[in-house]
Amino acid sequence: MKTNDSTMEIQNASKSAPNFQKIYKAPLSEKQHFFENYAPSELTESYRIISTPSAFAKDTLFYIQEIGKLKSLKSHTSKREALDSYLFIIVVSGSGTFTYKGKTYTLSSGDHLFIDCKKPYSHKSTDSDPWELMWVHFNGALMDQYYVYFSSKNSSIVFCPNESSEFNAILEELMILVNKKSTHSELLASHLLNFLVTKILTNNTDQYTNDVDTIADKIQQIKQFLDENFQKKIPLDMIADEFFISKYHMSREFKKAYGITIANYIIAKRITHAKELLRFTDMQIEEIGRFCGIEDNSYFNKVFRKYEGMTASQYRTKWRGMK
Repeated sequence: MKTNDSTMEIQNASKSAPNFQKIYKAPLSEKQHFFENYAPSELTESYRIISTPSAFAKDTLFYIQEIGKLKSLKSHTSKREALDSYLFIIVVSGSGTFTYKGKTYTLSSGDHLFIDCKKPYSHKSTDSDPWELMWVHFNGALMDQYYVYFSSKNSSIVFCPNESSEFNAILEELMILVNKKSTHSELLASHLLNFLVTKILTNNTDQYTNDVDTIADKIQQIKQFLDENFQKKIPLDMIADEFFISKYHMSREFKKAYGITIANYIIAKRITHAKELLRFTDMQIEEIGRFCGIEDNSYFNKVFRKYEGMTASQYRTKWRGMK
């Protein structure tokens, strides 16, 4: 791809992200084609870098496959599927539609989108308000699991963060790293992609209704109740009655919020407390089990071995350095 280096401009990124400073822009030639097969006549500004990761990066890191930005001049439709890639898009300005797995989303300035490109998708900018996009295609050894987590926590592939400048800045810095191709660029790019994915997965938005917020508050209260009462027998029916919520709805929302069932959360709390007592007290193991809410000693040892891969006695010996 040929570009005129003298026309490349470097602009300041958002003041809220001083570590991410540069934005690249490049003019088009007739032979250039950008993001999802846009033709040169359909674009006014664009910058794209295709990257081929090293074997080390593919096996170990998050790595960039393609990254760039564009501003379209008119409506354009593009379709893809079966790509071994993950795509993150920011709509900088303008509007359009994005169709993913048969569902169409209307996008406008400030919207962010995250998809698994193995599934069919297409997108189209509007004629009346053509969009400007920033995007990155990337992958990594554990990205399948990350995306499963994202899907379990979000009802939509689209979100609109309260503050988007940091997302923009990450992509801008990634462009700089890929363009430089320095000794450590893949490691630094992986670090930034990890940060990007973490930002996506932990993003807080105002897109949820008050009802959802109320449920989230109630589930948080239930977790606090469990933290304070895990040593007691606390049947699900009792918890549901205490917080005026359906047992099944409570169980589903708790797992959605914390990634674990209520029963397993209680057991994990008990085992964690037992480990503390094994390490820092001289209590008998049977006594520790009962103190943590597990009356039957054989069951306590069975559960402890399941979680730690060793008996409670072996755990105490290893962590206290006893011979």
